Amino acid sequence: MAKFKFYLEKEKSKEELILNYDNETSELRHENGDVVVPQDEFKNFKPFFKMDEGKRNLTRIKIQLGLKCNYSCEYCSQRFIPRNPDDDYKHEDEDEKTAEEISIFIKRFDKVTIGESIHFEMWGGEPFLYFPKMKLVTKQLHEKYPNATFSVITNGSLINQEIIEFIQKYKFGVCISHDGVGQKTRGPDPLEDSEKKKWLFKLRNILVPEKRFSVSSMIHKDNDSRAEVQRWIRNNFGMVSISEGGTVDAYDEGGLSMSWKTNEEHIAYRRKAFRDIMNKSVDQFIIKETKIKDFISSLKQQRPSSSLLQKCGMDTPDIMAVDLNGNVTTCQNVTVSSENPAGISHHIGHMDDIENVNIKTGTHWSDREECPKCPVLHLCQGSCLFLSPGSEEWKASCENAYSDNVVWLVASLYEVTGFILYKIEGPHPEYRHDIFGFEAKKYEYV
Repeated sequence: MAKFKFYLEKEKSKEELILNYDNETSELRHENGDVVVPQDEFKNFKPFFKMDEGKRNLTRIKIQLGLKCNYSCEYCSQRFIPRNPDDDYKHEDEDEKTAEEISIFIKRFDKVTIGESIHFEMWGGEPFLYFPKMKLVTKQLHEKYPNATFSVITNGSLINQEIIEFIQKYKFGVCISHDGVGQKTRGPDPLEDSEKKKWLFKLRNILVPEKRFSVSSMIHKDNDSRAEVQRWIRNNFGMVSISEGGTVDAYDEGGLSMSWKTNEEHIAYRRKAFRDIMNKSVDQFIIKETKIKDFISSLKQQRPSSSLLQKCGMDTPDIMAVDLNGNVTTCQNVTVSSENPAGISHHIGHMDDIENVNIKTGTHWSDREECPKCPVLHLCQGSCLFLSPGSEEWKASCENAYSDNVVWLVASLYEVTGFILYKIEGPHPEYRHDIFGFEAKKYEYV
């Protein structure tokens, strides 16, 4: 692992502060050795799981209904994934054949172990293209697990009265994928269609008081200001929570085109992102509280890197992605017909043999060259696990993740010390040391 020297400066007085940080032990110390954030509680952290330990005591299950979608997001992680042979646009009737297939799927749950609580996520493509199947699956899962909770992420274009009643009946949490001012990279805007907007706002008005509604937005080169996204969301959706909120991973040429290319572009993004935070213009983004709170907790608890999970959590035994045939996959964004860039199938096991599920398609952060030497490891958590080391897509995703998470590191340290971090010395690439491009002229907040 690695140690770093942080250089910070007080915004107005220009007072200097130098701190030492160890990403293996999460210790942040003054130069005299005193801890900056005293350990407030001791936790017996367990080491991270190996990815071949099977699935058990499940607490979150991502059910992949199919990857078909009526939109075409430029950076979609599913764009390059081959569809399964039975995946089509057809709105199949709730006929006897479909009902029988779903019943067989539900019976497979007798062969898995469930934790004290269980949450089911319904995934597409656009999941409401598969609404008849979703209704059957949800109904039978609810009968089997009456205390289970449900959620769905949708582009919001297919909402109608029947769907609203279904969402209410099973108390779904609903997240609308919308990039606000940058929506053009996703596809049509349902708010520009009066009929779609009517149903979407009816759903919003029902769910917002119960805190079951959010909007999911992504940040990238062509949509680089959370403040502008939040302003658009607030003006059009109101005071709703904005989820996701991180930078895109580059899975193909679309994601690469949405990534910053030069160090100057990355520095410009970091400046803008930090300015948005300091101006208190991103308070609707859930990521703001979670990133800062979690990093400060890592300092208080001196959380070891040996316990750090992947960003998505799919490396843990209690989270599983599965299709309606009982096939377990690397995550919800792939199919059994797809392979990772190394040619290894994303079909990693089956519900009928759950203990032998083995993620062979991913690279854990601890096995990457860059991650153990990175000062934002505890904030980034290794980006996407199935991006191939050394590939152009991985390099771009890593650069995106660093530029975003180093800003959250700056914000976290400002919360703790009142000083602004502007330079990091350590074993990470030298061009990343100067965070805001002001190594000669110290960073000045404007």
